[in-house]
Amino acid sequence: MKRLISIVFSLLIALTAFSVPAWGEYSSYLETPLYSDCAMLICLDNNEVIFSKNINKQTKPASLTKVITASIILAECADLEETFTIPGECIRELDGTGSSTCDLKEGETLTIHDLLRCLLIPSANDAATSLAYWSTGSDRQAFIDKMNALAEKLGCTNSHFMNVHGLDDEEHYVSCADMAVFFENAMSYPAFAEIVALTDYMLPETNMHKERKITNTNFTIMPGYKDYYCKYELGGKTGSTSGAGSCLVSKSSNNGYNYIAVCMNAPKEDLDGDYVDENGAFVDTQQMYDWAFTNLRLVPIASSAKVVGEVPVKYGKGVDSVTLCPSGNSYGLMPRGVDESSLLIEVVPDTVPQALKAPVKKGDVICKGRVLYAEDVIAEIDLVSSADIRRSFISFFGTTVEEIFASVMFKAVAVVIAILLVLLVGARFAAKKKHRKKSNYEELNAGDFVRKNRR
Repeated sequence: MKRLISIVFSLLIALTAFSVPAWGEYSSYLETPLYSDCAMLICLDNNEVIFSKNINKQTKPASLTKVITASIILAECADLEETFTIPGECIRELDGTGSSTCDLKEGETLTIHDLLRCLLIPSANDAATSLAYWSTGSDRQAFIDKMNALAEKLGCTNSHFMNVHGLDDEEHYVSCADMAVFFENAMSYPAFAEIVALTDYMLPETNMHKERKITNTNFTIMPGYKDYYCKYELGGKTGSTSGAGSCLVSKSSNNGYNYIAVCMNAPKEDLDGDYVDENGAFVDTQQMYDWAFTNLRLVPIASSAKVVGEVPVKYGKGVDSVTLCPSGNSYGLMPRGVDESSLLIEVVPDTVPQALKAPVKKGDVICKGRVLYAEDVIAEIDLVSSADIRRSFISFFGTTVEEIFASVMFKAVAVVIAILLVLLVGARFAAKKKHRKKSNYEELNAGDFVRKNRR
């Protein structure tokens, strides 16, 4: 049931939150523009996108790919303490790639749990190839097919995978919007959430290695990195290649507010003139989280009790119009100090019918409305009938008759009937006239004719 809820939630994000305009677009409020080529911050409490930049662009994900790899393993592995011995081919396939690894050795035995830690903490590619082998053996394409099947299942239409680790490939891409769905799905696994929150981990001794420490590549969860540290972050996953730039997906929570931030294809360079290269994905993540937690709060933006317009009604019993109100109470994230009195709700003209026909039920969706703050549209809502409208038989009958007489069809039929009547009357008149002409001649029989001529 928990997995089903997670999948449904993910589908809701993919099919709704990212396919419609964001309720609040606050990018202009940031102190500095976002460095990432693709970035977003979404509130998980109402699927509201707070910051967005190229969120549906297909982008190389680098090691963000490992979020999907881990998700498949966690869905399949019933016992994370199961051990696995590393095949040599999982190591050799990375030769010459310059990959980040955990220096796993052929024949080394680790638990699946520890391989996941190697995958997600130091972002080890040899852990990715090994975990894929555990799932599908030497048939790597079979595991990649599982990755693409998961994308389809979660409704992530701007993603396609060609490998299990994220090395650059033109046909290997993910969008910001899809990455948020993948990450939320992964965070529903307790083991994943526990691992990505670790700043480091002591990997136990194996048959080929002594105990060793692995360190997280995500500096936004490390207090020692003040330029990047995000106080309320619960964990994340980094990625970096020459083609993908710097990437980070993460989740934060505070005071009941929950966000996912995604930054992709950010630069790693001197961004503030201090002659030190900064990670643009980390800078953007920190800035988006800090601004949201400092400035936003959830407020009612539409009340079902508020009348915002009316529509004419035909055949209504005692009424000729119905008032419109929001379909329910809606909430949105707004800057502190803004409340419902600062907002305006207006009817979307193109969606309003010229008139309704009774009966109308209370709660029937009539048209669309939009909520505006400072002349910007921050939400689109359904507007519904505020009352039941019964049909008046007399009004219905009278109006129907009137409409029938006024209709083009009726007029056409009337013209045809009139023409037929004229033709009929004309025909009868012609027949009578002919009959009258015949009656002007005297009728004589043969005997009368003979007697008449003898005279």
